[in-house]
Amino acid sequence: MSTILQTTDSASQVYALEITCPLGLENVLEKELHAEGLTQTRLGEAQVKLTTDLEGMYKACLWSRVATRVMLPIANFKMESADDLYDGVKAIQWSDHMKVTNTMAIDCHGTNHHIRNTQFGAVRAKDAIADYFVALTGERPNVEKEQPEVRIALRIKRDVVTVSIDLSGESMHRRGYRQHGGMAPLKENLAAGLLLRAGWGTDCGLTQLIDPMCGSGTFLVEAAMMSLDIAPGLRRPYWGFKGWKQHDHRMWQQLMDFAKNRKKDPTTLGIRFQGADREQKAIAAARENIKRAGLSGVIDVTMTSFQEHEFDITPEMPGLVITNPPYGERIGDEMALIALYRQLGEWVVNNVRGWQFMMLTSNDHLARQIPVRPEKSTRVINGGIECRAYRFPLLDGSIKEDVVAQAAMTPGAQMFANRLQKNAKKLKKWVEKNKIQCYRVYDADMPEYAVAIDIYQDWAHVQEYQAPKSVDPEKAKQRLFEVMSAIPTALNISESNVILKQRQRQTGKEQYEKFDQTKHEMIVEEYGCDFIVNLKDYLDTGLFLDHRPVRKLIQDKANGARFLNLFCYTATASVHAGQGGARSSLSVDMSNTYTEWARRNIELNEFSDLHHQVERADCIEWLKQSRDKFDLIFMDPPTFSNSKKMADVLDIQRDHGELVRLAMARLARGGELIFSNNYRRFVLDEALEQEYDVKNITRETLDPDFDRNDKIHQCYIIKNKSA
Repeated sequence: MSTILQTTDSASQVYALEITCPLGLENVLEKELHAEGLTQTRLGEAQVKLTTDLEGMYKACLWSRVATRVMLPIANFKMESADDLYDGVKAIQWSDHMKVTNTMAIDCHGTNHHIRNTQFGAVRAKDAIADYFVALTGERPNVEKEQPEVRIALRIKRDVVTVSIDLSGESMHRRGYRQHGGMAPLKENLAAGLLLRAGWGTDCGLTQLIDPMCGSGTFLVEAAMMSLDIAPGLRRPYWGFKGWKQHDHRMWQQLMDFAKNRKKDPTTLGIRFQGADREQKAIAAARENIKRAGLSGVIDVTMTSFQEHEFDITPEMPGLVITNPPYGERIGDEMALIALYRQLGEWVVNNVRGWQFMMLTSNDHLARQIPVRPEKSTRVINGGIECRAYRFPLLDGSIKEDVVAQAAMTPGAQMFANRLQKNAKKLKKWVEKNKIQCYRVYDADMPEYAVAIDIYQDWAHVQEYQAPKSVDPEKAKQRLFEVMSAIPTALNISESNVILKQRQRQTGKEQYEKFDQTKHEMIVEEYGCDFIVNLKDYLDTGLFLDHRPVRKLIQDKANGARFLNLFCYTATASVHAGQGGARSSLSVDMSNTYTEWARRNIELNEFSDLHHQVERADCIEWLKQSRDKFDLIFMDPPTFSNSKKMADVLDIQRDHGELVRLAMARLARGGELIFSNNYRRFVLDEALEQEYDVKNITRETLDPDFDRNDKIHQCYIIKNKSA
C-alpha cells in the first residue's frame, strides 16, 4: 500500500525535503541552511532532511552552495514484485503535482530481486503514470529526457520504493557559468563546501584567496560568489519545479529579485582572488568561466607555475590558500608528483605563514610531503575517487621546520637538473631548425642515473633501466626520485606531464605486455608526417625515436617505389615512404594491436588503403610464400621474439642471415634493402658481405640526440651485386 507523504491544501503547506550533497559535507550543508533561517533539519548520509514551507524550499534551491539536489518525497511503499512497483506509482495522486500536458522524465536508482535493471524500473513507473492520466483524462504525458517540465526520481532500497519530485531538475553544481564537456574539473558544490569547511564565507574576515594550481578556476569563482553574496542558483536557466503544479511563480520571482539586490558591489569588496596554472587550456577555461560568472576584474588568473609566479600578497593580512593538485593514478605518476607536493609545501610555508591552507588529494603519501601537521581532514568523493581535504594551519607550532630545511632540491637532483639543462641547450638549435617535436634528451649519461628521457611535445617519457643486483634498492629509489624531481624544473614541463616506466631485461619466455588502458594518445609530426603516439599504455610509444634519420632516408628514396615494410610496428616508415611519393606500400606485422595502429597512422595521413596496405602475418612465413617484387624494403626485426603466432622462436643474431636472404629475394632489379636492428652486440654474418653489396650506415643514421650512443641500433643498406 502506498503512503502519501505530501498533500496540497493550502499555501502554508509544510514540505519534508531531502537535500543531497557530497559525502562528508553534510554538516556544512546544514550550517548554510541554518544561515538562511532553515533550521528544522536532520542529518543523514550525504543528505540533510529539511522541513519547511514553499518559501523555504525555494531558498534552499536558490541559496545552497553545497546541495546536489533538492528532492520532495511524495510517496513510499513496499514492493514484493514488479507489479507492486507499477501499482504503487499509479496510486499516487499525480494530478496534485503535474498536468497531463507536462513533459516528464523518470530517474530510477537502485535495484532488487524484482527490479534488476534501473531502466526497467523507470519504464514501469512511466507506464504507471501514463495509465493514471489515461484513466483520468484519456491522454498521456510525453517523455522528455533533457530538461523535462517535471522530473521524477524513483529510489529502490531493498523492498521499499520512494518516489520524489526532483525540484532541482538537474544537479545543482551546475551554476550556469561553466561550460561542461572538455575538462573534468572539481564540481562547483564540492568546491564551495570545501571553501566553507576551510573558513571562507560572506563575512569571514579573510581578505586574500590564492589557488596556486587553479585549473578551470572553480575555487576562485565559488569564493568570489560567496564574498559578493551572489546566490549560486541565480544564473541557473532550468529548475525542476517550474512545471510542478504547486510552483508559485510570483513568490519565486520575488526571491530572485531579492537575491539580485543582495549582491555586493565588487569595487568595495577589498578582497584579492588570485590563481595560477601552467596549462594553457586550464587558464583559457578559467578565464571563460570567470567571464560567464560576471566576475571579470574581480579574479586574476595567470598562465605560469606557482613556483615562478609573483602573487600579490600582503603577509600581515589573513588569507586562504586552497587547491586541488593532480593526484597521480600510477606509481610513476606519484613519483613525479612527490616533487610537486614538496615544492607546494615549501611555497606556502615560505610565502603565506599565518594563513590557512587546504588541499584536496586522493593520495595520503603525497599529502605527507607538505611539511605542516594537518589540523583536520574531510573525506569526500571527487569524480568517483575517494579523497581527503586536508586543512593545514600555517602557524609556527604546526610547521615541521626540520623538513622545510631539507625541502630544497638535493645535491644529486640539482646535479641531474644541470645535466638535463646542458643537454637541452645543446639540442635546442637542431630541434628548432628541424622542427623536431619528439627527441631524446638524456640516456643514462651518468651511470648512476640509469634512465632514458624522451620529449614528446610538452610531455616527458621516462624509462628507468633495471639496476644491477649490486645496487642498493634504496639508493636506486632515491636516485629515481632525484630524476623525477629535477625534470619539471630543468625542462619546464608540468609534473603531471612526466610519465615513468621501468624497462627490464627480458629472459626466457617473457614478452613486453600492456602497461595501462588509458588510451592516452596524441598526434606528433615528423618531417611532414603525422603519427599517433601513446605515452602510457605500452612500454614503447608507437614511435622509435632513434630511427628518425632512417625514416627520413626512406622518405628520400621512396619516390615512385614499391615499398615493403617488414616487422612494421605502427608503420611509421610506410607513412614516410608515402610522403616521399611511393607508388605503393605494404606493411607486415603479426600483432593485431600494431597492424590496427598502422592502419590508423596511414589513414591519419590520408593515404589510400588501396595503394598503402597493411597485412597481419608472420614476416618470415610471409617472405617464404610471397612472389611479389619491391623496389625498396625496410626490415627492422626485434632482437628476440617467441610469439605464439610465430612458427618458431626468432633470435636476430642467429637468424638474420636467413631473414636477409628471404628479403633480398623479394627485391626488384636495382632495389635496396635497409636492414636495421637494435641488438647491441650484433655482428653481421660475414657470408652476407660476400653475397651482396653491404654498406654499414649506422653512423649516418644517428641524429644529435642519439650520437652519444652508437649502439642504439645498427643499420645497413644491402643491394644485389651487379652482374
